[in-house]
Amino acid sequence: MKRFIYIFSSGKKAFTLLELMLAVVLLGVMTTISILTFRAVTNGWRVSRDYMDRLERTDYSLDQLVSALKSSFYPHSGSQNGEYGFVLIDGGDGSSPDDSDQIEWSKQGSALVGSDSSSDAVHRLQLMVLEEGSDDWGVRIERTGLYVRVKPHAKVLISEDSTKEEKDFGFESDEHYRPILVASDIEGFDCRVLKDPPKTDNSSSGDSDWEDEFSESNAVPYKVQLTFYIEKEDPQYRSQKTRIPILRTVRIPVYEQSKDGATLPGSDKKDGGKTKKVSGGVSR
Repeated sequence: MKRFIYIFSSGKKAFTLLELMLAVVLLGVMTTISILTFRAVTNGWRVSRDYMDRLERTDYSLDQLVSALKSSFYPHSGSQNGEYGFVLIDGGDGSSPDDSDQIEWSKQGSALVGSDSSSDAVHRLQLMVLEEGSDDWGVRIERTGLYVRVKPHAKVLISEDSTKEEKDFGFESDEHYRPILVASDIEGFDCRVLKDPPKTDNSSSGDSDWEDEFSESNAVPYKVQLTFYIEKEDPQYRSQKTRIPILRTVRIPVYEQSKDGATLPGSDKKDGGKTKKVSGGVSR
């Protein structure tokens, strides 16, 4: 009986201090690992969510810009006119606001400007990326992003304002045409143009055919290549960011008529601007 009691009591030994300390350490390690894992997953989800949101806004902005370029306006006047030409100013590789390009062209429709009384009339746009804190455009820029300046056509201005001679209605007047935010978080913009179509239908344009400037402001290019840059954070190191390019290419429908003022939109003629305009706007 005494032996049974001794065996029974010896089986109920209490935890030692060392065992308790070891258990606490293990619990702390497991808790730390759980917290770090949860934080990494949460941060990764946040970075992915922000990037997808930025990507969606940028993709929509590119769609708007493509529509705005496709709705470029050029009159059937039978001659070239600098008031409707396309302008590309090369600012660099486009990977940052300071290195971004600037484009300018005439158009119709609501793309990039919204639906209002003037959207159906011919108007001219100037598009660029501006950096937060900049005040070079007559107004302080609150957020880095894609901005547009809108100017009604000169003929519209003349009809609405008889004192046009006393005012500056050009884009040089910052106070008249201030930048309007199109999309935030676009960190850079690069544009290249293909001035003319390939010489034969079977030939494809190589990278060397694209140019970073377009000085023929009395015409429009055959194609325009657009690249927006957005930032993507590193989920582990938030200070490390990568610039992601998003690219589109658009064919300008009024290219032919900008060359000679005669070819109708959609025409398959590619005769180097040698068609002649006859009455009724029909080319021959």
